[in-house]
Amino acid sequence: MRQTVFFAGIVCLLLSSGCLGLVSNEEIQTKLVVDVDQSTQLIETSYEQGEMISSSTATFTFDFSQTASDVSVRTYGIDIDDGRSFAIDAGEQQTISLDFERHGMYIVTAYAIDSQDIRVQELHTLVVEQVITWTEENTGNPESMFFEANPGNDGPHPSYFVLNSTVSNPAPFFEVNGQDVDLEWAVLNIDGQCLGHREIIENGDSFTWNTMHFAPVEMHEIELTIREGQDSLDVNQRLEIRYMA
Repeated sequence: MRQTVFFAGIVCLLLSSGCLGLVSNEEIQTKLVVDVDQSTQLIETSYEQGEMISSSTATFTFDFSQTASDVSVRTYGIDIDDGRSFAIDAGEQQTISLDFERHGMYIVTAYAIDSQDIRVQELHTLVVEQVITWTEENTGNPESMFFEANPGNDGPHPSYFVLNSTVSNPAPFFEVNGQDVDLEWAVLNIDGQCLGHREIIENGDSFTWNTMHFAPVEMHEIELTIREGQDSLDVNQRLEIRYMA
């Protein structure tokens, strides 16, 4: 009888220990909370007289400080679909800053790994757009403006671009023989010319050509050609590369 009671006691002890261990594991939870300061940012690039003078960087900050866990969190990290990865010691840092120098729609995986090697993660979509400004003054032979439509990752291409191109044919006070200028715009891609316009700009006048193009891919060239007239021109162009999330 004593042996039966002893055996039953051992069985109960083993069962209860197993149950308690299982409940304990199930109750360990890590709740990942990641705040991103912005979801869309803009790269601004400026050219003067055909030379790039500045280009900004889009910076996003991932804040993991509100993440909570029943055990200690060992690592915070992010994986970006452009091939980059970053990880930090959760005991020392709680934010990660991420820089982009090229436009694109990026998928970022933010994650936390706790002391039990359990990983929890969530996805974030970041949109990086770009605005390029281009100015030339007193030119009789406008330079071509080039821009890359492919994104900085293998994600979707831009939804469209918008071009605002203003050309002025100034008339100086002491100019004697001011001329009208016959000017032609051409937007070229790998398939040839995709957009174009031609305009006669009278002496002392200016003209703005506004246009847009959907789903651009690869390198593009914006070419301005003076077909007739010898006056010097001022060129101001603004190109916006946009994504629709």
